[in-house]
Amino acid sequence: MVAARKVLVVDDEPIVTKSCRRILAVEGYDVQTAQSGQEGLRRALSQHFDLLVTDLKMPDMDGMELVQTVRRDRPQTAVVIITGYATIPSAVAATRLGVSDYIEKPFTPEQIVEAVNKAVAVRHEEPQIEADMVKSVLTQASRDPSFGLRLLSEGSRTLSGLALGDQAKAAIVSGDIAWIEKHCGELSPQERQWLQRRLESETW
Repeated sequence: MVAARKVLVVDDEPIVTKSCRRILAVEGYDVQTAQSGQEGLRRALSQHFDLLVTDLKMPDMDGMELVQTVRRDRPQTAVVIITGYATIPSAVAATRLGVSDYIEKPFTPEQIVEAVNKAVAVRHEEPQIEADMVKSVLTQASRDPSFGLRLLSEGSRTLSGLALGDQAKAAIVSGDIAWIEKHCGELSPQERQWLQRRLESETW
């Protein structure tokens, strides 16, 4: 049985998060919600989500800041923006960040379902994840100091000759422990330690 796609909905309006949860749950999605940008950021970075749906205007954190952080630290997570304050500059900024869709409030159930389905489908169509190869790369990085340091400093360039999908490469380069364990199995203490070094490294 295929696990339900996980969606995180972030909006300071309870009616919006409740509506999205109800609408998307009917479509078979596993939906979590957050009522603030800070709460949404904590959730988004602490576990794997296939999709983030977020408002732009929230009291504690600008939604674009949330999107920027998630796109940087969880590049495999698709993003859909919902906003009641749509502007051309914000739409352009969203596009540059690789946001899948940009929906104005109030939106219909059909609009949100279409946007979510499209965003998740695009991610799902990316190259097959080679779990064994991901584990092989991490094992080598944790055991071979020379390779490990090169991967830390050069990032995706070190992986350019390997038959890895974009999601897998992004997860290794960004140190996304949650995503790797979800798709490739439990990590050894040494592999986890190396990924933690990747997270703490200032070189990207």
